[in-house]
Amino acid sequence: MNPRGLALALLEAVDRGGRAQHLLDQALDRYPLAERDKAYLTHLVYGGLRRLRLLDHLLEPHLKAPERLPPKVRWALRLGALEFLLGKPPHARVHPWVEEVKRFSPGLAPLANAVLRRLMPREAPEAVWLSLPDWLAERWRGFFGELGFAEAFNEPAPLFVTAYRPVDLPQGPLPHTYIWPGPKADFPALGLQPQNPASLLAAQLLDPRPGEKALDLCGGAGLKAFYLASRGAEVVSYDLNPKRQAAGARTARRLGLKVAYRTQDLTRPIPERAPKVLLDPPCTGSGTFRSHPELRYRLVPQDPRAMARLQLQLLRTAAQATEPGGVLLYAVCSLTEEEGEGVVRAFLEEYPEFTPEALELPLPVLGRGLGVYLSPEGGLDGFYYARLRRRG
Repeated sequence: MNPRGLALALLEAVDRGGRAQHLLDQALDRYPLAERDKAYLTHLVYGGLRRLRLLDHLLEPHLKAPERLPPKVRWALRLGALEFLLGKPPHARVHPWVEEVKRFSPGLAPLANAVLRRLMPREAPEAVWLSLPDWLAERWRGFFGELGFAEAFNEPAPLFVTAYRPVDLPQGPLPHTYIWPGPKADFPALGLQPQNPASLLAAQLLDPRPGEKALDLCGGAGLKAFYLASRGAEVVSYDLNPKRQAAGARTARRLGLKVAYRTQDLTRPIPERAPKVLLDPPCTGSGTFRSHPELRYRLVPQDPRAMARLQLQLLRTAAQATEPGGVLLYAVCSLTEEEGEGVVRAFLEEYPEFTPEALELPLPVLGRGLGVYLSPEGGLDGFYYARLRRRG
């Protein structure tokens, strides 16, 4: 398959509920594409999803009933509009997409040719320009005061890695973070773990001492646990998903790190306590729209509040596991008020023995109040952090 044909197939699969990152990784592993073609395929898939609302807005004047088109034809038009938006000249963008349409819907090739040649710049509301749901754009504007930060979700980002051995790579925005400049590799064999610095920062803010016990709750494969273990902490990572934990345990061994894994539903108390507890619970993922662009179109207005109820329940478990005098670090890769300050505010009302501590971040801040919201600039994920100390 060529990159354009593969992109159309993958985007059609995303329409059916697939996850873009997972589908793209599978395709890159399966098909023997040249590195330039892999980069182009990645650009098409992520670019088409990140700019989806704006692309449909550009196509709207030229299509009477776009929803009636075969999915691949509609995506071919969208990707042609993406290349128009990015300034590709007509001779390089129209003919290739028309040829793709001829392969599976030859009768619609004249339509594709006419539409792609007639595209013109068009004014768009801010939420459409940013390809955000209207409801989320309104909430972000009301909470943060502006939406300019969301443009970062539509830009490509470098591949960040956390290093557990000395490496000669371009430095990332945090200590121990670097930028991987080449194609995918056997990262654990190199002492590396792909990880967004915003995720790593949650573990760094917990700041365990050597020999100190630390609990990583909702840890998944244990990426944050890796860092805690590398600082000499005695780490136990809890999660509900044993498959992710098994994969994490294999990676930890290859990195030369010691992490204990325990599988449990964390809506129930756990049988141990520690002076350092990290909770990164399930969330809407609104801070990860760059790497998971399809999420923005799947969320509904009720999701943040529903997720906040689960997060508060998990915080109760984390509170019970925090020793007197200890620190509980709450972090979510979401930028909603409900899942950030809202959850912490409700928690502090219920657990007055915890006190929020001031946080000074070495990364760009989007908002500050009861905790800190990290801005998704320069390839960072958007995150919320709150560090809570239990009175001794």
